[in-house]
Amino acid sequence: MSNNDIRSARFDKVVTCYGNDEADTNLIDLLADAQHWCDHTGNNFHWALAQACRHYVHELNDQQQDERRMIP
Repeated sequence: MSNNDIRSARFDKVVTCYGNDEADTNLIDLLADAQHWCDHTGNNFHWALAQACRHYVHELNDQQQDERRMIP
């Protein structure tokens, strides 16, 4: 199991438990509530989202490099 598979499985637990709706609706509610939380605490949601997107791309690239290393 790759690190990205582990990350996905970990978030699956979060999003399924976040509400009583389907996972995609829970995801939308989670993201909306994160924006409210950022407003309340003074955190910058859009900056955090941009950082998360950068991390995601790096993690995808790391996985691709790992897969290339496994090819004989």
